Order: sequence, then structure tokens, then C-alpha cells
Amino acid sequence: MKSNALNLESPTAYQQWREQKLADAASARATTLISTVDHQDSAAVEAIRQQICKTGFALYQLHDVANTSKAWLIRFGQLFGLTRLDSNLCADEDSVSSLQVADETEHKRGYIPYSNRPLNWHTDGYYNESGQRIGAFILHCVQDAAEGGENGLMDPELAYIRLRDENPAFIEALTHPEAMSIPPNIDNGREVHGWIHGPVFAIDPTHGLHMRYTARQRNIRWRDDATTLEAVAFLQNLLDSGENDVVWRRLSPGQGVISNNALHCRKRFDNSPTQQRLYYRARYFDRVRRT
Repeated sequence: MKSNALNLESPTAYQQWREQKLADAASARATTLISTVDHQDSAAVEAIRQQICKTGFALYQLHDVANTSKAWLIRFGQLFGLTRLDSNLCADEDSVSSLQVADETEHKRGYIPYSNRPLNWHTDGYYNESGQRIGAFILHCVQDAAEGGENGLMDPELAYIRLRDENPAFIEALTHPEAMSIPPNIDNGREVHGWIHGPVFAIDPTHGLHMRYTARQRNIRWRDDATTLEAVAFLQNLLDSGENDVVWRRLSPGQGVISNNALHCRKRFDNSPTQQRLYYRARYFDRVRRT
């Protein structure tokens, strides 16, 4: 993507980019899971890369489900230039998070990703400082839940288009440096971070559009501006409607999502004594780029 296509003062460049983006999205709706046999399957890796560059994310299926490990996941990410892992608060020692229902003794218990509750729409790392933006993530299913747990996905570039088409002033409001603020996070009496202010949309000259967003209502402060609040309401309605731009998928073991930090959510799930949901999640400061 050329960054000038996202400039509000460049309507011609925007329209050209918009037409191509919508065409890519339409063709991708019928795309099935992309299978990759192993790390040597360069054709499958390139197909996944192209899918991500067109639609923001790709769904993959492994043939050899039994060999899935966090070490494999790290090597898999490296095939796409993803090397700088985010060692976030609840990540394991290898910087990959094991997303499963935490027991009562774990400090993760208070965080929704480690429960069976619904996880609202967001991009990963929305609470990070601007210098620590999450560019990509891999979400890999080791074991699905007995019931529920579907993930919703939406390309941030499509969200940008829908907002800009509705009202270009929405984009101006959501690129304000204090559009969305996160209050301090205190964990076990320790301040993890102080106030964090930033835009929803940021334009990177190299990587294009970056989106920072959460639909949660607690511990979020939106800029007290009528256009900002109207834009946020429009975006939330767009996501909640679950129409053509949203892809829903209940992943099975050996399936996963690799994404340039697409918008995503998770429905509630229920485990059984013999089927306990476990996903691996790797977050990166890098992005998947065209070759």
C-alpha cells in the first residue's frame, strides 16, 4: 500500500486503492483454508503471505497436527519475517502465550483471554506505547473447546474504508493523537504502565495502516469530541453487525490465523473434562510484508 492513498487530501489515490482493496476482499470471501505440509512448502508459505497482504489475515491448516509446539510456531513465524516477539505480561518464558482457562491460583485469572468469557473486538497491544506497536500475530489452535469459542476477524483496512466512506471526518477524528486513552494498569500493586494516549489509525510510511482499537467500555477513555464518539459508535455497529466484512471461524486442532494484527474477537466457550481449549498466541512487532 502507498501511504498517500490514506491521505485525506489525495482522493484519487484513495479511490484507486479502495477499488483494488474491495476487489481483493470480495475474492477472498470464498477462500478456504490454505494447507501447508511443513516449513519447506514454499508455495504454501507464499500463498499465505499473498493472502495476508491482500486481506490482512490468512487461515491455515496443518497436515501434521501432532507435531505442533510453541517452538514450531516460532519457526513458522520466521518464514514470514516475524522475529521480534512481544514478551507481554502473561506470556510464557519463550514469549508465546498459552491461552487457556487459568486456575484460581494464577495471576492470569483476572484477564479475559485466560477465561471462557467472550472477548470483545480489539487489535492486539492496543495498550502498548507507540514505539511498541503490535504489527502481527499468530493464533494457533492446539485444542478446541467442547462448545463455542468461534473467532471473528476483520481487516482493519476494510474498517478504514467503511468509516471514510461514511464520513471522512471520522478518519480525521480517529487519527488524533489523543483519540483513545488507556488509564494506568496496576497488577499486584505494581504499575505495569501509566496513561497511554494515541490514535486509532496511524499511517506508517513503510508498513501502511496501523489500527489500535478495543470495544471494551471499562478502562477506556475516548476523546470528548462529538465526531470521535460518533465514529466509535459507527465502528462498533459495523463490527457487531457481523456482515460481509467479518469472517467467523471455529478453529480445529492444527488450524490457525496469521495476521497483520487484524481486528478480532472471541465468543464464549465451554470446556469438558476431556476437551480443554488451548491456543498458542505469538505477538510480533514486525509485519508480514510482500516479497
